Amino acid sequence: MTELVWRGKYLDGARVTPSREPAPIVLRERHGDGLGEPNLLLEGDRCVALASLLPTHAGAIQAIYIDPPFDTGNRFSATRQLDDGATLKRHAYRDTWGVGLDAYLAFMSDTLVLLRDLLAADGALFVHCDWRANGYLRVLLDELFGPLCFRNEIAWRRAPNLGRQAASRQLGRTLDTIFVYSKTAGSPFRGDAPRRSDAVALDARDQPAGAKWDEARSAWFTTAPRGDYTDASIARLRDEGRVYDSPTGRVSIKYFLRRGADGRWYKDQPIDALWDDAEVRPLRHCPKREDMGYDTQKPEGLLARIVRWATRPGDRVLDCFSGSGTTAAVAEQLGRRWVAIDAGDAAIATTRRRLVNLPAMWPWALATVRPAVSATTRSACATLTRSEGGATVEIIAFEVDADSVHALPVVAHWSSWVDYWLVDTDHDGVTFRARLRVTRAPKKPLPMSAVIEARGRVLVRVIDVLGEEATVEVSG
Repeated sequence: MTELVWRGKYLDGARVTPSREPAPIVLRERHGDGLGEPNLLLEGDRCVALASLLPTHAGAIQAIYIDPPFDTGNRFSATRQLDDGATLKRHAYRDTWGVGLDAYLAFMSDTLVLLRDLLAADGALFVHCDWRANGYLRVLLDELFGPLCFRNEIAWRRAPNLGRQAASRQLGRTLDTIFVYSKTAGSPFRGDAPRRSDAVALDARDQPAGAKWDEARSAWFTTAPRGDYTDASIARLRDEGRVYDSPTGRVSIKYFLRRGADGRWYKDQPIDALWDDAEVRPLRHCPKREDMGYDTQKPEGLLARIVRWATRPGDRVLDCFSGSGTTAAVAEQLGRRWVAIDAGDAAIATTRRRLVNLPAMWPWALATVRPAVSATTRSACATLTRSEGGATVEIIAFEVDADSVHALPVVAHWSSWVDYWLVDTDHDGVTFRARLRVTRAPKKPLPMSAVIEARGRVLVRVIDVLGEEATVEVSG
């Protein structure tokens, strides 16, 4: 078998494989109602985290999408715009490798071996990369999954051919690669095949241009040549009312238009392996609310297409390079279960904030596989005032990171440093349950007080724009 070899792949003639020794997964914070197994935002080294999932999730993940480092040699950042207009920029991750390509391939091999064990028998793996390493990764994936499990090489247009790209000495490098592999050769994808929908222009009579009317179905249709359809297939399509016989006797296939909720007629077409349509447009062309200020963030439309194709509602999706949290956010909105993993503080803070602002379909939890340490890195002060109508909790002070403040051109009141805050109205002494989430409304300051129904011990957790926090118990 053709094999990709790098320094460190073998030791004393045996293949070096990642440790499968699990570490305890400690829940630090739980969101959403219900007592079932929560979705996980898991902080820690990817291999330790993946190994820790094996006892409970081996063979149970229906779709895995990863957007790992690309071996660019660059450093990447996360940027936040504060209420007072100041910009806060922090390190996100480093895509540099001390011993070059060998280290990168060892890193990716260890990751893919564990992901293969977590993937369900009918599951699919999506590996996002670019021109720097896609050739190496294709050979590595063939070795680990088998060439027969290769399904697609998708080319996604991540940027227009403008500026520096267009002026370079070669054709613009504007495409990313997404390799698609199944766990089992030839297994069908669990979801719906990707399709694109285009509104059909109307002619002078306000009818879909170039379309014909089908009385039996009360719908417009367009036609295309029969192509390589066999006679048996034509007979089947004729029984389905999908064959059009022209006045000259030429046989064509009917493709019915779909009436949209807006009253317009749409033409639905299968998607091929070139993804450059409006539904997967780059982040720069997406709504501003989607941009989390995280370098290398991918658009929700891209992940939505992958998740719908590879899974059904209720299936599990995993991403062990969570970054800005796009995979988890899309899975949450589409009714899928999810696990998101990252080792970077900026990534966990960005993903956590993104999820806090979404309604939770299932409970989700912030967890860690790192050694147990106190997560409280700031101090806060809050009060609780009880009345006949309930109780009011108010944040009256929060410690600001002095080093970060000094790096900013303008610093307002300490309250502008607070990103959001959470309240556990009946703490069980073990896991903080965010029964109330206080977040910013668009273009409005963050409320510093809230009415709650206090049933027992009341804990308040305040999270700042860096993702660092303070937890304080209040009484009153």
